[in-house]
Order: sequence, then C-alpha cells, then structure tokens
Amino acid sequence: MARKINKYKIRALVDACGLIRELYKSQNISIATVSVSGEARKHKHNLMEEVYYIEKGEGQVVIDNEIIELEEGDLISIPKEKWHYLRGNLEVLVINFPPYDISDVIYSEPD
Repeated sequence: MARKINKYKIRALVDACGLIRELYKSQNISIATVSVSGEARKHKHNLMEEVYYIEKGEGQVVIDNEIIELEEGDLISIPKEKWHYLRGNLEVLVINFPPYDISDVIYSEPD
C-alpha cells in the first residue's frame, strides 16, 4: 500500500518583519523564512511564541529594551507578549507556535 504524502503550497506575505515565505503550517506549528533588510516594525504577539534561527547574515533582535547581536547559526526564542523587532540584513527561519496568525501581530505606537 502506498503511503500518502501531505504536500503544502508555499505562500508569501508581508508583515512587520518583511517578506515571509510560509513553508509549512499545521494546527500546532508553522515554519517560515523571513528576509529582513534594514529595520522591521516593532510588534508583539499575545498568543504566538517564536523561535528564530539565523540562516544567513548578521544584525540584531531587540526584545523589549534588550539588544541581542545575531549572526549566522544563532537561535533565539521570542516569548509571547514581548515587544520585538529585527534589524540588519538577515535570512531567518521562523517557527511559530501556535501557528502564525496575522491577527496576532500587534504593532507598537511610533516612539
């Protein structure tokens, strides 16, 4: 008996971080790549936690008021309800749990 393989169509969208290419999404998790060039918009998520794996480039992530230097091979978690944004030139693998939902992207007011 042949095994059934689930296929997933990659979709692209733009949000606070830049261009997102969603590679996979289930009821529990989503996996995407994000391209950042410059500075992303400051935002938070009330429901989603994120894990960033830096595939290429260097830059920083700002979580609340803490600045963390990033380079290729780094992995960092972003807890829910923390203001954050990326800056630099980065290619990032992003894992969201629960899965990415654009309605859970809350933007900060301009400083």
